[in-house]
Amino acid sequence: MSSNQQSVASPGQQARLETILEAAAETLGDITPAVMALYYQRYPAARQSFVEHGCGYTARLEAGMVDSALYCLMTWFERPLEIDVTLADTVPHHAVLNIPIDYFVGLQEAVVDVIAGTLEPGDSSSCALLEELRAALVSRIRFYAAQGEGAPA
Repeated sequence: MSSNQQSVASPGQQARLETILEAAAETLGDITPAVMALYYQRYPAARQSFVEHGCGYTARLEAGMVDSALYCLMTWFERPLEIDVTLADTVPHHAVLNIPIDYFVGLQEAVVDVIAGTLEPGDSSSCALLEELRAALVSRIRFYAAQGEGAPA
């Protein structure tokens, strides 16, 4: 698949994803605290970026960013074009704010990893599905980051 093509989900993929997400919600409730803990463990310097860009509302910004990353994950199979358009807008916006692309990717990965952490041991089909989603979303994020790198300053 080229960098500008979308994958087509099988009918069962969205249903399986919804089952995974429902189980994660039952286990964790709000995933924001777990996602941000993992994210800051991996990217400790990102905490200051959230403080600076949160303008006194850091927790609100954190929750909004986790919600956005979760929405991309939840919606990719049903409406990949919508998510692609969203990323086409948000990746350059983050670049303008001088937020490293690895921070953007890292948050998306932390969402996937927290959800994956709620899976039953040995659930290889669910792990594979989440890995497919991670790869697709990270690929699109990096695609739009690369597009911005070639833009005139």
